[in-house]
Amino acid sequence: MGRRAVNAGCVISHLARKRGARPLAAAALLAACAVLAACSTTTNGSGSGNATGATGSSTPDFPSTSASGGSSSSPSGPGSTSSANTHPVPSTPIKTVTVVGSHNTYVVKIWAEVTDPTCFDHAYGTPVITYLTQHPCGGLTRRLATTTVNGRGVGFAQSTLGFKGTAPKVYTTAGDFEQLVTKDGTGNIDDLFRDGYRLPSGPTRVPSPDAFKALGQDGGCTITDAWYLSGSTPNNDPALVTMAQDFFLQF
Repeated sequence: MGRRAVNAGCVISHLARKRGARPLAAAALLAACAVLAACSTTTNGSGSGNATGATGSSTPDFPSTSASGGSSSSPSGPGSTSSANTHPVPSTPIKTVTVVGSHNTYVVKIWAEVTDPTCFDHAYGTPVITYLTQHPCGGLTRRLATTTVNGRGVGFAQSTLGFKGTAPKVYTTAGDFEQLVTKDGTGNIDDLFRDGYRLPSGPTRVPSPDAFKALGQDGGCTITDAWYLSGSTPNNDPALVTMAQDFFLQF
């Protein structure tokens, strides 16, 4: 889906041009060759945006207030993991919730839940990061959970955030963000897969295609990506979209 599309990175190659040197005297030339032979080195570039040990300084595109921030400085693509550490899956769910929705009743097992005070540093995609930088949120809660829909195991990643501000302006802020994150190619909130969390079964990243739904109310917005734990998931499968609607404001 485009909303989780990778933003193309920019790789800049610096080409050093060798300039012609004036003729040297024979003795000076031999001395220079000896020095070069003794001090020859090779420099390799990786193209990474987070190079270490380089001289000079660089300024991030966006400020960071969290030491364990997401992918604001170098956002990763859909389904990739921004954290090098994988958190172990608990032996039992950290929380089990029964949700009685408008369409079905669900038993939801929550395997990971993380709350952060900021949002921009847990997002990817330039439009989404820019929006969250200019309109700071007041908190973000992300979950990885499983349930059953029509007899099939389902996994889902849910992100809920609330914006700072007063009514009615904050309602507009949340509504505009809901529309932005729904558009193709704008980015999204980092799901917990990206931070190294896992479910006890199924994929280790949000698959594509999947079912996606963003819902807002007042100054908040909830984003859900859902998929079947086995077999393929039709794009925006109606049963999973209905599930996301039933889960809105239930956790």
